[in-house]
Amino acid sequence: MRKCPFCLFEIPEEARVCKSCNSTIVKKCTACNAEILATAKKCRYCAADLDAPLPVAQPLAVLPDRPCGERREIVLQLLLFFLTCGIWGLVLQYRIGSDLNTHQTKTRLNPGMDLLLIFVTCGLWVFYIMAKYPQVMTEMIRDEGRNCSDLVLPSILFTLFGFHVVALLLLQSELNDHWKHHALQG
Repeated sequence: MRKCPFCLFEIPEEARVCKSCNSTIVKKCTACNAEILATAKKCRYCAADLDAPLPVAQPLAVLPDRPCGERREIVLQLLLFFLTCGIWGLVLQYRIGSDLNTHQTKTRLNPGMDLLLIFVTCGLWVFYIMAKYPQVMTEMIRDEGRNCSDLVLPSILFTLFGFHVVALLLLQSELNDHWKHHALQG
């Protein structure tokens, strides 16, 4: 048992909220995202100063020279997927990876090698891709100062249950919104 830092009521070690004063006992570190006490001034894991102001993200208007990817119609992509018996999903996956690399102006993904590894691993590599691509996309969008849904878990779950195309269409939809935002800023 430990004591609530706000009312000193005894609470279980794993408690997140005090049952006496309804105060939140834990929070996430703004630097490393570790769970720490709500009253902490420094993170016990990364020693980040939690009272320091958060860095302000650069507005998107500062980055107009970044090339945008192609906006693709979701219904058309789905139709092409079914007409090609799923082969279009591989093409779409390659294009999403290429668009992410081009927009970031650096090579964090290797879509060609990913396609090869899908065949070599009899399809198992697709689970890695459906974790990596959404993660890279989310980081890219957040680095530009915009909010973005974290699509890693939905992408993996859709892929796990045999709906890889739905995961790809979710990624493409998020990218379409991002390209639209860039067009409005430009």
